[in-house]
Amino acid sequence: MVTITAFPPPNDKQPPYDMAKVRVSVGEDAKADANFKEIMAKQGAAVQEQVKKNEEAKSKFEGMKAHFNAGNTLLDQEKAAKADLQKAPADQRDAAKQKVNDLADQAAKEYKAAQESAGEKDPNVHLLWAKLGEAYDTAGRNDEAAQAYQQAITAKPDVPGYYNNLGNVLARAGKIEEAKAAYSKSAELDPANAATAWRNFGISLYNANRLADAIAPLQKSTELDPKNAQAWYLLGASLLMKMTTKKVGDKEEVQLAPGTVEAYQKAEELDPNGPWGAQAKQGLTDLKALGAGIDTKVNVRKKKS
Repeated sequence: MVTITAFPPPNDKQPPYDMAKVRVSVGEDAKADANFKEIMAKQGAAVQEQVKKNEEAKSKFEGMKAHFNAGNTLLDQEKAAKADLQKAPADQRDAAKQKVNDLADQAAKEYKAAQESAGEKDPNVHLLWAKLGEAYDTAGRNDEAAQAYQQAITAKPDVPGYYNNLGNVLARAGKIEEAKAAYSKSAELDPANAATAWRNFGISLYNANRLADAIAPLQKSTELDPKNAQAWYLLGASLLMKMTTKKVGDKEEVQLAPGTVEAYQKAEELDPNGPWGAQAKQGLTDLKALGAGIDTKVNVRKKKS
């Protein structure tokens, strides 16, 4: 059996196509019956269908790209508006906050439109969910941000940053155990940056004024990366939550939690001319003024002779 294949002219975009199959026997003439008109009609219809599908796919991609870029532009504007909000006078804060929320809604609308253009099976859908989460996150809309980040994780569960972002909003919302699980997964997926994940956990809790909860992740972070001044300062500041007083004779003496002074001293040692070192130095001075009975000088190891 032999297949007869027809090849279009070099400039024709149509692929080669099989015309007929012919049985060949020794000593006999081989005859091939081929209805060229019918074959061309079928081949043309298939090509047209494929062209149509390609054009639809291209159109969807271009639509997704346009909405995605529009969302990114609005997200940048939202971040700028948030920076303005933090500097706004008290009488302008409500209007500034509304602007941030409005821009978040507009950015979210574009990212959702991009998702519709892309479809559920598009390999970029995880990025669209992540950007949607960022838009809500920037506006401080924790529940919506958490849902979007979770969708990003579902679409692509091997990205450490998605778990880190999810942990940030969960910690801010006071969902400590859920946040801890998210940061733990981030650290597991990216061991080289595990200290950063735990530090971010501590920062989120510290910023949410949950200082007692911030102690454990900050301790873990300083264990993994003992050269980060920010982590040491925040640890010292958080440990102040455990400060107590004890009556000795007629006086009330300050009782510091173990590690408080050392954390401040470490921050000052690592960042002597920077903001964390300056705040740590001030913290030590304040503690001394409270009667904590500490030396405000940084512990510096003597050089070996």
